[in-house]
Amino acid sequence: MDVINAGRLGIICTTEEYARSLVDPTAIQCLTRGESIGLTIVCEAGLLSLVAVSYIYTIILRNMAWRLRCLHSEKLVIFHQPMDLLMFSLFSADLLQGIGAVMDIRWIHLGKVEVGSFCTSQGIIQQLGETGVGMTTLLIAVYTFLGIWIGKNIRSVRVTGCILAVVWTFIVLMVALGNATNKGKHYESPTPYWCWIGQGYLQWRIWGEYIWFWITLVVSFFIYIPLYFWSRGNINIDDKSWWRFSFQRSDPHASPTLKVVRRQALAMLAYPVVYCISILPLSIVRWITFVHPDSVSSTGTFVVTTIFGLSGAANAVLLLTTRPNSGLFSKTIEFTSGRAPSVLMQELGPMHDQNYSDRADGSEYHTHDDDSGLGRLPSRN
Repeated sequence: MDVINAGRLGIICTTEEYARSLVDPTAIQCLTRGESIGLTIVCEAGLLSLVAVSYIYTIILRNMAWRLRCLHSEKLVIFHQPMDLLMFSLFSADLLQGIGAVMDIRWIHLGKVEVGSFCTSQGIIQQLGETGVGMTTLLIAVYTFLGIWIGKNIRSVRVTGCILAVVWTFIVLMVALGNATNKGKHYESPTPYWCWIGQGYLQWRIWGEYIWFWITLVVSFFIYIPLYFWSRGNINIDDKSWWRFSFQRSDPHASPTLKVVRRQALAMLAYPVVYCISILPLSIVRWITFVHPDSVSSTGTFVVTTIFGLSGAANAVLLLTTRPNSGLFSKTIEFTSGRAPSVLMQELGPMHDQNYSDRADGSEYHTHDDDSGLGRLPSRN
């Protein structure tokens, strides 16, 4: 493509930059007018998710401030249930993913994607966020399956915290090792419309991110199908042997308690399902580009990336829809040991439903839940 044709396509790179992009596309990519428009849509999707997740964080910080003001320091607990930690991890990763997408504003403004400190920062933030979302969603799916099908909820906040610590340590190590061992070799480079792990580092792409996309997809698929039919009452699980189950017609006269548990299951499974919907098109495009690198148009890439970028907003909508009044997202908490401040007792009101968990000091707490019980880790026991 000559300089004149480049100008007709809306490329605003200088003549030198355009010539350099033809020689070394891993260092710089000049954007056409159409690519800039497509990247703008991707950026807007990321911005929408960023705003939605920031709203969730505003709720969390508001409730934390309320607890600091109304509770004694020895009774201040932030994470009350395993699901609190999992949801906090999920939205933290969604926040990073949204920031990475919004950073595309710079490339839209410049009309080019170029290696440098900003490019490296975007690649790191995107890998942290996208891998964090995938692995945390995988944990949510596994926790839900353990609680319903096997009947063994992981109730310990400490155990869940250790699991998440291992997960995030792995993610950070993969990012740090990739950048350290390939320093100065365009590891984080234009791919081509934003910065991420370069095309010459397929193994780092797979083990640092793609493998977790695919594992979460497969696991969520095989978990969702049996639990969906269980929630409809078509599968009956043996109480003593979880590997034994039978099929039956759904019982229209099932007890209200069982119906609530089934609703909890669907609420928790909604997060993996939404993730699968958002990541499946992107995974298909990635698989195609592995075999035929130039077979996918920029339009197709922008479409699937936009869908993926909306996952943070979808998670926020799910949370607000199911209204999980667990410890992390609500203010009302009462402890069995010690006496709560009078302002707390005034706001508690009637206790419709309660959750229990062990605190570090051995006392128990009760969190106020809405009648539906949505948002907690479900269990068939």
